Amino acid sequence: MRVGLLIETGTHVSLAVTTSPPVAVATMVVFGAHAFVWGTTSTVVRQRAVPDAILGRVTSVYRVAIIGGLAIGTPIGGLLARTFGITGPFWFGFAGSALLVAVLWRQFDHIVHAGEAHPRPVGA
Repeated sequence: MRVGLLIETGTHVSLAVTTSPPVAVATMVVFGAHAFVWGTTSTVVRQRAVPDAILGRVTSVYRVAIIGGLAIGTPIGGLLARTFGITGPFWFGFAGSALLVAVLWRQFDHIVHAGEAHPRPVGA
């Protein structure tokens, strides 16, 4: 999951600074592979961590957050592009992703092993 967030953060920077179509395409291919792996990994982690009795509700909230984020983020991205230029949304995405990496980095041990009968000690 850590590598995935680094890939996502790098994607924003790459798309913000590149003027080369092949680099942009390669960046999107890597991001597409990341999105596939992230979706699978986050689903597995959620299924392990959440009790079966409320898993459907938690998954629904997760999906609403994703779709809601898209619905809210799209016009915000348009405003950022209008205000700061076409690379504005990518720089904004980079800043948000970098902040997320910094805040969540140490928490991933707890997140990934949530729901285990005998969780591993942090750092193990």
